[in-house]
Formats: sequence, C-alpha cells, structure tokens
Amino acid sequence: MPRHFKRGVKREHHFLKGLEKPLERIAAIPGVKKVIPGRIYASDSRGFEIKVTRETQTGLKLVAKSNGSVQEVFLVVDRAERDRVRSEIERLSDEWTK
Repeated sequence: MPRHFKRGVKREHHFLKGLEKPLERIAAIPGVKKVIPGRIYASDSRGFEIKVTRETQTGLKLVAKSNGSVQEVFLVVDRAERDRVRSEIERLSDEWTK
C-alpha cells in the first residue's frame, strides 16, 4: 500500500473524533480495497453516525457525523461487492449508534 495507508485507511489528513476505529473496521470488510477520508464540514449534528449516502464510480460514499462536524468518506469497492459491503456497514452502524 502507499505510504499514507495504514490498516487500509488513508491517514494523510484528519479524522473526526471517534472515527478512526470504525474506519479500520470498515476497511477490514472483505471487498473494501481502500478507505479515503474526505473533507470535514461544520454542522449542527449531535452524537455519532456513519451512513452510506450513494454509489460512486469507484465504490461508495459515506457520511460520518460527530458532534458538530460532518466528514465525507470514500470507499473503493468492486461493483459486484457494493451491496454486500453496504449492508455490512449498515449492520456495523447500528452497533456504533447504540
């Protein structure tokens, strides 16, 4: 893997508070090739949540919310694996929001 990747997650930029461990679990899902955190935006969100928002050309786009901030996260996933990866993320997301 390139030098900025560790445990399948790109670590060149910052993460929202509490997002690093969930991203490592997502990276461990079979079929997920890369996890690339994106921009962080201010928001009025409370609590912690990760959800799949849409498909992209190379995989899936997630949105992570954590106490006043929102971060985009991009996954590189083969087209054939996307539905399975999406359902696994939704299952894991239920654990994180409890």
